[in-house]
Amino acid sequence: MRATSDPSPIAPRCTWLGAALLGACALLGCAGSEDNGSPGSAGSGSAGTGAPGSAGTVGAAGTSAAGGTTGTAGTIGAAGTSASAGTTGAAGVTAMGGNSGAAGDGGSGTAGAAGSSTVGGRGGSSTAGRGGATGVAGAGGTGTGGGGGATKPPPNPSAGCGKANPQTGTSGSPLMVSSHKYYVKLPTGYDANKPYPVLFMFNPTGNPITWAEQNAGYESNGAKAAAIRVYPDPLSEASGWGASDVSFFAPLYDAITNAFCVDKARAFAAGESSGGDFSSILGCEHANKLRAVAPCATKDVGQYPLNATTRKCTGQVTAIVIHGKNDNVVGPANGPKTRDFYVALNHCGTTTQPVTGYTDTMSNCVQYQGCDAGFPVYWCLHTDPNYSGTNHGWPAFAANMTWSVFSSY
Repeated sequence: MRATSDPSPIAPRCTWLGAALLGACALLGCAGSEDNGSPGSAGSGSAGTGAPGSAGTVGAAGTSAAGGTTGTAGTIGAAGTSASAGTTGAAGVTAMGGNSGAAGDGGSGTAGAAGSSTVGGRGGSSTAGRGGATGVAGAGGTGTGGGGGATKPPPNPSAGCGKANPQTGTSGSPLMVSSHKYYVKLPTGYDANKPYPVLFMFNPTGNPITWAEQNAGYESNGAKAAAIRVYPDPLSEASGWGASDVSFFAPLYDAITNAFCVDKARAFAAGESSGGDFSSILGCEHANKLRAVAPCATKDVGQYPLNATTRKCTGQVTAIVIHGKNDNVVGPANGPKTRDFYVALNHCGTTTQPVTGYTDTMSNCVQYQGCDAGFPVYWCLHTDPNYSGTNHGWPAFAANMTWSVFSSY
């Protein structure tokens, strides 16, 4: 049964009052306390600018009054030797916020504790304070979803960078690796010296190698201009992707990264039906190669039980699990099994937030909260009737939603 799809574009500052500080503000002035907000005055104070004053030559408290060895206000009156706050000004040695200003070691950022989970992004951003570059982190961030304060890694260029005119193959004349066919679509204006994200899309059982290019939607959204798209075929189209195909992925990955300029920090895999099973398996077996996976319409694969405590994964990935609420091919219960596997693997909590832009019944996506930083889990329990009305297909929203997550990394 051939899937049909028509993806379309979806989509503070506390100021010290500073006048004639008494008691504990000795020679160093008042150190202040760290407080989230914008950078502090860094201890510049108003040193030495106070006018000779009302307290006389010794000061109201004599030679050892409460304000230190020179009286409450110092030797030249109420303002002391360095104005109202002692030797280093109103803010003291460390100003309002210590060495990193008022914001302290985290900054306030825009991430927040949870946010609204809009797809994309990886936590808030702030310029305040020594550690404010990534904001407060938070579980999701205000309107940015993603990995909760994780910093984007720099590109990791592959061995294929600098190689001109690599072979891409075509659907009619595909390349071969480990007895599997595949072909490659390059981004618009491909530059052999620029590392690109790479996206592997695995077709469903019973469909030709052309299915993914024609139906997945990555040829009509941002992926077309920004990513290398790889369209492989299972050893048997009739049987689809299975455990026996898993060993094929490493040589395919090597072939792609050796021939094309790939950003190895940004490799993604997606698939539908048996292709969904396969991308989910790769998210465990080859997590050391992949950054995120998007399995759709999955089922149990006997050789690869969905048990996060017994499966020996090579790392973690962001997971976008997509399943039909009324799937009558593999049943509605199988998607939650894949979801729960990644929820456990990434140590997520039980609460979720709607994903902005994908809240209607045809998508119905949520993001789990409390996952390990940088590895969120999304769950989309849709009602798109795609795949001949079976609710088993790759839904129309999937290309744009998945690409918005992938491209945020």
